[in-house]
Amino acid sequence: MLRYLADIRTLAYLGLMLAVFGILWSFGFNADGSPNLGLCVPLLTLLCLLAIANAVIAHNHNHAPLFHNKWANLVVGCVISFFYGFPSFCWIPTHNQNHHVFNNRPGDYSITTRPRRRVGLVGALLYPTVTSLTQARLIVPFLKRCRRHNRFLFRRALVEYVVFFGVMIVLLIIDWRKTLLFAVLPQQVAMFFIQHINYLQHIETDSGSQFGHSRNFTGKFLNLFLFNNGYHTVHHVKPGLHWSLTSRVHDELAHNIPRRLLVENFVTFWFRRFVVDALLRRIPRYMTLPATLSPDTLQVTEEGTATLERAYQLHGLAPGSVLDHRRSESRSKT
Repeated sequence: MLRYLADIRTLAYLGLMLAVFGILWSFGFNADGSPNLGLCVPLLTLLCLLAIANAVIAHNHNHAPLFHNKWANLVVGCVISFFYGFPSFCWIPTHNQNHHVFNNRPGDYSITTRPRRRVGLVGALLYPTVTSLTQARLIVPFLKRCRRHNRFLFRRALVEYVVFFGVMIVLLIIDWRKTLLFAVLPQQVAMFFIQHINYLQHIETDSGSQFGHSRNFTGKFLNLFLFNNGYHTVHHVKPGLHWSLTSRVHDELAHNIPRRLLVENFVTFWFRRFVVDALLRRIPRYMTLPATLSPDTLQVTEEGTATLERAYQLHGLAPGSVLDHRRSESRSKT
């Protein structure tokens, strides 16, 4: 039933998460009600790491579903939702149908200039919460469209909502302490890190470029653990490509990607960008789109367009595709 045999690894991750959660729920607290630290510390750390990987699984599953059978995909979607912390179908309106359309340009509800135009640690830490709240605006209109045009997807959304919130409510009633520690904490870690990684992959890139719109983390261990999620350029070039194939296609396209956007070590990049550069007051010469041109700006004024053009010229970037898109969008709304 699997569409790609490589997703045996995906199922192994999900099975391991269920097992670890079950062990923590059964033995994570002592008889006197105190946490079993010898068990909780290592297994909860492992569960949080697996939850981050599960966020990537949620992303992958909505681009290239695991199974041929839609009902099997619905079941696995419910499991993914539990460890992700929200119904997994929400990736479709917020990511597939928005981020991949605008790709960090005005109109992208996950644009990296929100909440702050200036790139820095404060913006990086606030971004996951702010962008999650912003993207939530897309869910209800999506459900309304599905109700009219895609009944199965609408039913899938309802099932995931009912199962996710139903299970969470039952677990909270049974034992709220275990639920907060063993379910809610990994979920929050997962949602924070997947959005934080997206921030790192798009800050200070050229959103109007064919191959310079994303930063790629090429380290072997990171991509082994996170299902090749570091190869971000090829994912935007071919969004429906299965994760197991992205490494090969990345190698074929790598010569087109600016060298500064090919980063081997995720950790050293993070430390250099948010600690060293901040201490030395170094400002990168690459910028992202101004925060004023955000999804809240439905009409781009001529003054705003001229300002954006000057900014791009100053930094040696090519804004053509971005500006052409916004102009055509503005004309269609008037």
